[in-house]
Amino acid sequence: MPSSPFFVGLDADGAGAHPAAAAVARLAGTDLVSGTRLARTVRQAENAGLTFVSFTDALLPAVPGSPASARLDSVTRAAFVSRTTTAIGLVPQVPTTYPEPFHVAAQLASLDIAAAGRGGWIPSVTRDAATADAYGRAVVGDVAREARDVVQVVRDLWDSWEDDAVIRDVATGRYIDRERLHYVDFRGETFSVKGPLITPRPPQGQLVVLASDGDVAPVLDPAGGAGPLVDVTLVGGSGAATARGNAVAAREHSPLTGIDIEVVLDAGGRTGADRLAVLDASTPAGVRSPWDTSALRHVGSAAGLVALLTELATPGPDGRRPVDGVRLLPAVLDVDLPVLARDVLPALRAARLTAVPRPGASLRESLGLPRPANRYDTRVQADALSA
Repeated sequence: MPSSPFFVGLDADGAGAHPAAAAVARLAGTDLVSGTRLARTVRQAENAGLTFVSFTDALLPAVPGSPASARLDSVTRAAFVSRTTTAIGLVPQVPTTYPEPFHVAAQLASLDIAAAGRGGWIPSVTRDAATADAYGRAVVGDVAREARDVVQVVRDLWDSWEDDAVIRDVATGRYIDRERLHYVDFRGETFSVKGPLITPRPPQGQLVVLASDGDVAPVLDPAGGAGPLVDVTLVGGSGAATARGNAVAAREHSPLTGIDIEVVLDAGGRTGADRLAVLDASTPAGVRSPWDTSALRHVGSAAGLVALLTELATPGPDGRRPVDGVRLLPAVLDVDLPVLARDVLPALRAARLTAVPRPGASLRESLGLPRPANRYDTRVQADALSA
């Protein structure tokens, strides 16, 4: 049987995953960046027993000047709700194409410290020239390779402090053991990083890295033999069978796989199909319409979604699930999340397919992932050689 519960994550960004969510929910830009609303949404997700929430990010708005595109930095939002939650994982999306990798590593390490080990990271790629102009950089051609290099150096930097590097010896006035800090000396195609990081090693050792299939060039065993670059690969598909096949294929380069599922549920006396039609008709000009992603989609009843998730979570004859979990992308958070909390998550728990994250547990523990050894710790290397 599977060693860990089926994970269920939620994208908790803005008004919802559909581009017209803010317009249909009648939320102004101030509502979308409200800390009160954000904290309420994430607490509701935690109370529902979801494994983690994710936060989308982008430097430029989807529609210039549109209040519906308002957002704050994803790591800032995750850090903000880290103090109002105790169990749910917090997974910001942070682009890899143009931000400085050193800063990304420090931000995410600080998040994991603030969240007591509940941090994650979705590295994303940026393909538009306008973002490159905003950063004052030339357009990056091979964005997947750039993402691979950034994820690798960020992982290296998280290990640049060994776990016991901070000693706080008041008698001698020493704060750190300099022998436990390491240069990473990374050289990629477009940048180099010396290190070490300015932040101690995160509580999890390495934050959980989740990535959409294709965003990070797959490398199972990067230089140094420190393991996979990505812990959880998120895939989509035009149908359940296709999505399952994509998830099985993704197991070649990450320990866990999950399926992104767009969700438009029957709610408020209206069918999911009727709601989706209204959303598509209300999509702002300049945004891809209708809802245009590669994710699997469920439009309909909560019972139908429970049946789909049960199918994905039930192990086959070999004892393995077709997929390790899902990330749900509700069309409109204020409408779909209450239905998920009332009718979907309880049904999955009753069937003993999912489990509520334990307060104080790290995101790695909730996902059944081990805490990785530090790649620069000579004592670990010596133990490996002696074994």
